[in-house]
Amino acid sequence: MAGSPVLARPPAPAAALTVAQALELPALAGARLVAGHAGAPHPIRVANIMEVPDIVRWMRGGEFLLTTAYAVRDDERALAALVPEMDRRGLAALGVKVGPYLPVLPAAMLRAADELGFPIVELPGEVMLNDILSEVIGTVLNRQALSLERSQALRERLSQAVLNGGSQHELIVLLAHETGCPAALRAVDGTVLNAASTVPDGVEPSVTRPITVGGRALGEVALWGEGRRTTDTELALAVEHVASLATMLLVQERALAERERRYRTLLLTALVSNPPGDRAEAARRAAALRWGLGRARATAVVEVTAAPGARTAPVTEERLLSAARTALGAGTPAWGTPGGMTVLAEPGPSLRRTCSALHRAVTAACPAHTVAVGAGTVRADFVELHLSHGEALSALALGRELEGTAGSFTRLYEECGVYRLLNQLPDAELRSLVTEALGPLIEHDARHDSSLVHSLSVYLQRDRNGVDAAEELHVHYNTLRYRLKQIEKLTGAPDKDPMRRLQTELALHAHRLLSARLH
Repeated sequence: MAGSPVLARPPAPAAALTVAQALELPALAGARLVAGHAGAPHPIRVANIMEVPDIVRWMRGGEFLLTTAYAVRDDERALAALVPEMDRRGLAALGVKVGPYLPVLPAAMLRAADELGFPIVELPGEVMLNDILSEVIGTVLNRQALSLERSQALRERLSQAVLNGGSQHELIVLLAHETGCPAALRAVDGTVLNAASTVPDGVEPSVTRPITVGGRALGEVALWGEGRRTTDTELALAVEHVASLATMLLVQERALAERERRYRTLLLTALVSNPPGDRAEAARRAAALRWGLGRARATAVVEVTAAPGARTAPVTEERLLSAARTALGAGTPAWGTPGGMTVLAEPGPSLRRTCSALHRAVTAACPAHTVAVGAGTVRADFVELHLSHGEALSALALGRELEGTAGSFTRLYEECGVYRLLNQLPDAELRSLVTEALGPLIEHDARHDSSLVHSLSVYLQRDRNGVDAAEELHVHYNTLRYRLKQIEKLTGAPDKDPMRRLQTELALHAHRLLSARLH
């Protein structure tokens, strides 16, 4: 029998029939445990009768094997050799009937059993093996049925708790109550999220089952200590069922959160897109979400772009919303948009300080990105938020034009000066103003790949200070003088006549505004 596989003998579940308990059955009256007393707690899975020695090779573990030893009655060595083989196979015990075939159990067999802790039960000669077989198997099956019944009842109580609207915490409390053991819901890193009873500090749980959604582990249900009100098998099944129910609750919560997020986004998008058709209905829906739209608010639009050359993962909506609520308060209405988010911000003492705080929070949350914030004017009535939103988009677009696409800035529409006036004009009027004052320069720049329009803009911004303008343009002073002569030749001398200078400056601002609108 050398080389036979070694079968691990599992620890006895509380519902299992052990060798010691089997000896208390009526069919085993008069039987004695004569060797291998250390194996008395072995669990019995089934009983069987051996009439030929090689039956052992078909054993799967947990058997209480009964025999008359007829097949090896004249070979004490063969009988003794069975003991280590049965132990390797994970059998629970060997019951040998003492009688005409084997009057006395061989000493070598008993010594081997004691060394291995493998139980040898001496059966009286008058007992019927079939009676023992029947009673042992019946007792094992009854215990298994009772354990299954208790497990099913516990599963039903846990399931009913969920059907009654129970939370994950209530599941953990019920699990601890039913098993009599501390129980907890833990995160992937072991952090306790919900607990019932005092969770032992620094002690590994006795039973754990993972909570997995979409193949990704999100946590686990853990339980400490042996069950005081249930068997070990029932305990493991209960923990597994709680993990399944907790997973179901988590999926439901995520689905509800996603539906709520979509509902909120649709309502907020509608508020900033057009004036609501039904003011009362819009107010009712906003109140149901506890937005507090009765207070004055301004629309702020945030754009987040990866810094040039930076390799970074896309910014999630959750990260942006968390940053906004950290800066402006947990109840601030905010929603994700392509490339950023939109916020209905309360101005507080200063809209500038509020938007600057928002900019700092988003920048801190997205360090490898550039952050731009544009805000419209404060509106006391929520039906005018769409106007504030349009202003925020204009402020953001203008900021991009003035600061460059890689710039990080905060720009308020109320601080846009002349651009607020120009923004009221339609594109056709702006183009007419630009063409009249700057048309020849724009055509020249297009034909010769020059920068006369930009040079004129910087020169006027610097209050016609040629030295400062040349320094900002990074050109020699004589180069700027040459460009100014070209400008004078093409358009006259706009910096000499106050009215023409005003018209030219307005045209330059209009040109920037049109460029911003195109982007």
